[in-house]
Amino acid sequence: RMIEERTGWPGFGTVPWFADAGRLPAEDASDLRAPVYYGALKIACLQLSRIANFDDLDPLRAEPGCTVEMIAPGQAIPGDAALVIVPGSKSTRGDLAFLRAQGWDIDLAAHHRRGGRILGICGGYQMLGRTVADPDGIEGPAGVSEGLGLLDVDTVMTPKKSLTRVEARHPTSGTDLTGYEIHIGATDGPDRIRPLFEVEGVPEGAVSPDGTVSGTYLHGMFSADAFRAAFLAGFGVAGTRTDYAAGVDATLDALAGHLETHLAIDRLLSLARERG
Repeated sequence: RMIEERTGWPGFGTVPWFADAGRLPAEDASDLRAPVYYGALKIACLQLSRIANFDDLDPLRAEPGCTVEMIAPGQAIPGDAALVIVPGSKSTRGDLAFLRAQGWDIDLAAHHRRGGRILGICGGYQMLGRTVADPDGIEGPAGVSEGLGLLDVDTVMTPKKSLTRVEARHPTSGTDLTGYEIHIGATDGPDRIRPLFEVEGVPEGAVSPDGTVSGTYLHGMFSADAFRAAFLAGFGVAGTRTDYAAGVDATLDALAGHLETHLAIDRLLSLARERG
């Protein structure tokens, strides 16, 4: 009321704290730093400097059998992690250099020697290969970066960006899922003969010969309850098969009700119509 009196700007209400906000996908990487301790399966995810699409982890963080820990810059990858995730990035070659600067390449090699599992998603998938080439300088200075060499594939950045929602199948478990791709670059090589997924019958992703390292361009895979349960079963952990997407929708509905209770919705909508 004081602001309105002094400025003439209309007030539309004050939104109190919404306690269930943490149930929604995180919008800022800083929200991911606190580990979520639930169960015996420890999953470590590298907090890259240009990390992208990190809400891929949210369904795993909600699983009671999992402990998901973000590995901050300068922090070593825990030796007791069963799975290390190299997430998406807004600049693959830039974050590949950042990864090495933290010594994570050495930690990943040691993790792999111990038989630990590694999953690369999108930019992380590209980093796991032998090389990442950007001949046209799309993401930065043109050149070729040596990858981590954990997958026998190579990536070439191309101007065309893939941005699509896809229906996929996980051939190992026979589960179907919906995800999305948002990336530049094409990845190919001998390990593509063992795809992680099939998208409309076309192989997608790659798996190492020993099955411990895998990569994919598919985001949102863990939101699929059946796939998430099958994936965790591979670690001896029973997934909850909770309808994750329905939980997010229910929280959004609750947030909408919260806003409607505390804001002058009719005035806001009227203003939107005037400006529209």
